[in-house]
Amino acid sequence: WYQRRVREAVVSTQSTGLQVGLMYGFFETYYKLLPDNGMSDAQRTIYAATLTGISEAIIATPFERGQSLLQTPAFHGKIKNTLDLRHHLKSMRQWYCGLSAILIRNCSTNCLFFLLRNPLREALPSVDTKRGKFAVDFVCGACLGGVNSTLIYPVNVVKSYQQKQIALGPESFATSCKKVLIERDYKLRKLYYGVQLNFTRALLSWGIINATYELCMYPFQRIQPYSGRIT
Repeated sequence: WYQRRVREAVVSTQSTGLQVGLMYGFFETYYKLLPDNGMSDAQRTIYAATLTGISEAIIATPFERGQSLLQTPAFHGKIKNTLDLRHHLKSMRQWYCGLSAILIRNCSTNCLFFLLRNPLREALPSVDTKRGKFAVDFVCGACLGGVNSTLIYPVNVVKSYQQKQIALGPESFATSCKKVLIERDYKLRKLYYGVQLNFTRALLSWGIINATYELCMYPFQRIQPYSGRIT
């Protein structure tokens, strides 16, 4: 039991850490590279956030797929470890099962996060101390992460359903969505089972992620010509 939980934790950490690193890194890169020909800041942010979501999905989907299978009780006796996944997922299509749901989730949440991050930070009290700034960044990330995770929760439910299947083979997002709705009697309330725990997790994790990111980027803000930091 312990060995399996350690393997699941390693894959989960790799997937989450990879996605967070890609999200911030790709966004700032794309924002900087996009040509500034008459586009508003909001348009530029949406384009950069969408491209970031697509890049994240292409790179991180196989990790999420592996994580979902390792966490599925039905496969605990069949999949021995992370390396053993290659014997069960024999094509790129199987590794990228759930890609459509992940694209919807990534692109929509990235756009909301990066569009609202600065306005929300400006609406919060202005502080000068490091602790105060850390607290403001924590609240900003926590609010956005909690709201995003709640709005997109049904898409994550469908994504999880897709990625826990092997025998049925990859199927479209619409087909999986219909099956999930049938299982849950077409009731929106049942699609949101577990949302409270998910909201709490997102509140804490995204608060820590955003505050830590801003804290790590603070030294580079004083080296503007070399940092590529967006202000």
